[in-house]
Amino acid sequence: MATKDFNSNDDEAVSIERGRLYRAALNGDWKSIKDIQKIQRKITKKGETTLHIAAAANQEEFVRNLLKTMIKDNLIAENTVGNTALTYAAATGNVNIAMAMLEKNHQLPNLGSGIKPLYMAASLGHGQMTNYLYSQTKERVREWDDKEQAKLFIACVKSGLYGVALQMLEDNSNLAAAGNSDGETALHVLAHDPSAFVSEIRPWLKLKQENSKQSQANELFEICLQAYGDDVENLNETSVISHVLFDAVEVGNTEFLVKLIRFDFDLLWKTRNSKSIFHIAVEKRHESIFNILNEIGSIGDLIIDRIEEDGSNILHLAAGLAPQEKLNAISGAALQMQQEILWFKEVEKVVSPTFKEMKNNKGDTPYILFAKNHEELRKEGEKWMRSTAEYSMVVAILIGLIMFPREKADGLKDSPNLVRVFSVSSAIALFCSSTSLVMFLSILTSRYSYNDFLVWLPVRLMIGVASLFISIAAMMVAFSASFWSDNHNHQELPLILVVIGLFACVPIICVLLKYRLFVDIVRSTFFRFRKHRRLL
Repeated sequence: MATKDFNSNDDEAVSIERGRLYRAALNGDWKSIKDIQKIQRKITKKGETTLHIAAAANQEEFVRNLLKTMIKDNLIAENTVGNTALTYAAATGNVNIAMAMLEKNHQLPNLGSGIKPLYMAASLGHGQMTNYLYSQTKERVREWDDKEQAKLFIACVKSGLYGVALQMLEDNSNLAAAGNSDGETALHVLAHDPSAFVSEIRPWLKLKQENSKQSQANELFEICLQAYGDDVENLNETSVISHVLFDAVEVGNTEFLVKLIRFDFDLLWKTRNSKSIFHIAVEKRHESIFNILNEIGSIGDLIIDRIEEDGSNILHLAAGLAPQEKLNAISGAALQMQQEILWFKEVEKVVSPTFKEMKNNKGDTPYILFAKNHEELRKEGEKWMRSTAEYSMVVAILIGLIMFPREKADGLKDSPNLVRVFSVSSAIALFCSSTSLVMFLSILTSRYSYNDFLVWLPVRLMIGVASLFISIAAMMVAFSASFWSDNHNHQELPLILVVIGLFACVPIICVLLKYRLFVDIVRSTFFRFRKHRRLL
């Protein structure tokens, strides 16, 4: 009985020490565990040691102190799934921790039956860690089986680590066409990543780095594409090139698509489920891909003349509702409705006249199908336009009432310049608020037909919002003239006057809130379909 009690107390003491070690490793508190004799031990039910936890918590100084107490073989301890502490360090991306571990045991990157540290770093996109570990394990990676190499190679491509991927290709050219367990090749990954080829506007400090990354992506693409060079002539719907071609169209990866077409122009004729790349571009609203039609001339006319199995032509596809992510990128249901009409009319320009009245197997023409698919959006657009006009009208009416001619100018007789400023700004505010009021009233009384959303409603809203901007600004000028005239001699209250003057600018917030709306209306109405650069 006494022995049982002793063991129970001993187990409790061990549990307390493990808890102390865990908290210390997690928080990097080295001083709190100096009195513990055996610091490096398994401290969790999953078999993680103190080094595992400290590395996972990114506690660099703690790890360095811990390594001083350890021998080389201590570092190879694995948890229950076979991961060493270096795998945890690789997950954090802290190269300093990895270097400290490898100084103690340079074989560590190649040990462990679980996830390889190199694969962990690559899959999480830690570029510096991946480069470092690959430089330390390059010779051993060559000895991995083909599946393991392909898995690492695809992970590097997915994470945008094209430099390491190119190094792997130098050692094993078969990786260019190799796939991982999901059947993904490097071309599949690149097809789904438009950002790999087209850099958005970035701060100039990042420009050189991004250009380098883009050139690496291009080089990787060229090498991988050449691996399929002999199979292009015999392409079918199940081939890799066909898959990546349509995958690129689905996500709008224009640059990737253009590179494929330049490689073999016959790819323009390929179809998936009776749809060409241009049919899918119309359906997914990828304008840049659709504009390639302008560059291929009469060939494009032949491609888009294809009819689907359900009797639909390309204009029927344009009559469908845009993908939700495309609609969400546009402010307000009314402007979304406008863009849908603009897109339909843009596609209408390139089809033959017979397509406009052609019925599909359900008996719907493109126009009828457009009305069916967009009725709910039209109602939402009407609701959005009415609500915008109504609350804008309230502001316009208030400004008109405030600025209606009064006897205020009589108090400014001693300041002729202020009289002119007050009178002119009051008149401008009144006229502009009246103009905006008329515009918003015309919006409320509109029929809200589909064609109304194309030009008239957005233009009226734009004029109304612009007039409201001007009336608010003019009102503030008139107020400032009046306020200064009444109070400029009150030298004893300068701070109060400044505070009141600042609060008087609060109505400008209305302008700021509507600024984005105004810009969106102008861009949507007048700059929607701009001339694109030549791609082919």
